[in-house]
Amino acid sequence: MLTYLSLHLNKWKKRPFLSFLLFCFPLLATLLLYPVFENTAEETAVPIAIVDEDNSDYSETILERTRGAERLRFTEMEAGEAEDAVRKGTMEAAFILEDGLQEALNDGDVRDVVTWVRSDEALFDVYAKEAIGAEVMRLALNAKAANAVDADFDEAFAYSDSFWDPAPLFQMDFMERSPNNPDVEAPKLASWHVMAIQLFFLYGWVLAIFFLRELIADEKEGRLQRIRLIQQTTMRYFASHFVLFCLVGAGSFLLGLGALFYLADISQVLVQEWLVRSLIVFAITLLVTWCLFMGTGRKRWMVPVLVLLALASFLLTVTSTGITGIWPHSWLVGRGGLG
Repeated sequence: MLTYLSLHLNKWKKRPFLSFLLFCFPLLATLLLYPVFENTAEETAVPIAIVDEDNSDYSETILERTRGAERLRFTEMEAGEAEDAVRKGTMEAAFILEDGLQEALNDGDVRDVVTWVRSDEALFDVYAKEAIGAEVMRLALNAKAANAVDADFDEAFAYSDSFWDPAPLFQMDFMERSPNNPDVEAPKLASWHVMAIQLFFLYGWVLAIFFLRELIADEKEGRLQRIRLIQQTTMRYFASHFVLFCLVGAGSFLLGLGALFYLADISQVLVQEWLVRSLIVFAITLLVTWCLFMGTGRKRWMVPVLVLLALASFLLTVTSTGITGIWPHSWLVGRGGLG
């Protein structure tokens, strides 16, 4: 094993930069392009205009907390500007924090403190309504609790508000499940994260396939015959190359996968789930690829055929064309027999 590894290292030393670039390409691409894709994903969030006519501590708190809402992009505007944006369709809806909001909430009145401006075509602004409504009710309940106790209002308000962090004291625990498998919690990776994983999988697979050309070159140049004469067997030779074949493909794939999970700040449970599935699918894919290559006699034409199979796996899975369940990429995303 170490002998064959040193031989390949000597080959790679002839073009160290190219070898390093090919192996680490998924990692480098993730580090360089992740901010671009992240910003693009944020731009696809539902655009919502928000107007602060109260200019109070409460309205400022609402503005600050809604900035971090998932799938929503709040933009602060003036009332007229916001209504024009909704009319033109550049904003899904607008929410106006009315003058007197803080005073009304301190009195326990939540009526007519926020005006909801929307077009007839609006579909997703209900999520913004829930986000803003939740913050309004949070402030109203804090104020009500502070008014109910015989203590300093600000101190009691802050004490009541502390029960909402890091998560509300009383809340519903919603469990998202897959329609195809209602007993299992559904993965929650963003769609572009899944696409990136599929691309890393394709790249690692193709890189491993191109490594098979080393076996063809060894046989063509007579190295395999010399090994057979000296060692009386080629078992160690092929076993070592199979290990290197797996290390090249899986190593490149895992570098990109690890960088993506690190930058995306994905939960540990989800990371473990995807890592286990990815390793199992990739191992099966490489084993089948090796068997096809060896079973057809290690012919030169088999390398482009295997590359075409890898491309077909990716393209047909992404486009949901044909019998997608037979392709490794479909197993990776849970549409095949391993999902």
